[in-house]
Amino acid sequence: MLRIPARLAGLLTLALAGILMAPSAAPAAGRLGVMLPAHGGPLAQANATQDSLNWSGYAVLPSTGHRVTDVASTFKVPAVNGTTPGFAATWTGIGGYNSSDLIQAGTAEEYVTGLGPSYYAWYEILPASETQIANCSGDVNCTVRPGDTITVTIQATGAIQANQTWNVSIVDAGHWTYSIGLTYASTYSSAEWILEAPTVGAQTVMPMMANTTFDPNNTFTNDNGTAQNIGAGSPVEITMNSREGLPSALDVEGDGFNGCAYKLSCPAPAS
Repeated sequence: MLRIPARLAGLLTLALAGILMAPSAAPAAGRLGVMLPAHGGPLAQANATQDSLNWSGYAVLPSTGHRVTDVASTFKVPAVNGTTPGFAATWTGIGGYNSSDLIQAGTAEEYVTGLGPSYYAWYEILPASETQIANCSGDVNCTVRPGDTITVTIQATGAIQANQTWNVSIVDAGHWTYSIGLTYASTYSSAEWILEAPTVGAQTVMPMMANTTFDPNNTFTNDNGTAQNIGAGSPVEITMNSREGLPSALDVEGDGFNGCAYKLSCPAPAS
């Protein structure tokens, strides 16, 4: 996510740092939704681990001459437990690992002292900030609850072109569906499945929260071809500040993993 909605930016800053900011103050804009490496040097490219300040999960980079045109993810919305304030985002997207463009969609999981937990669904195309979705089929409020099963699909439609048309679909199983068409210029440079600590002017931290299960059918497609599991793409494993966010190993099918916050180890899903 690029930035936290302005309605919560000041309250979060106050809760985390003891610095007073008006609740309506807008957070700083900038290149904030892309992956921020924790250390200098070249980024990991394949079958390796990359430490990040804000992302945890997996990324797949296509080989030279190929482009990511479709990404899909199914995950369970993690519950925040109210022990500490913070923000998290669970999402899938295209771009942003080694580029400044990023098209992404998923859910937010928040806990702010005095307001309690909050969950909602959103999409985002950088450099614009997130758009919280509304008017879903089946529930006009697009209500998100911890434990809900969310499926996100982002797909390039038509011929691959500089100013690409995309379909973004978000489904909360048994509750509602949402779809929107967008036009966005992408580098098609990576596919990601991420648990993120977003940014409010400065880097935030995630709240204490349950594990996030990304499973099943977390896939990517190159060049409008056939969908492939994460494991088929020689993925980069991304850790957040070594321990703040830790992905498990992929499951035996290569299409799922757990995302763990503040854990010394993170077990893979059973299937």
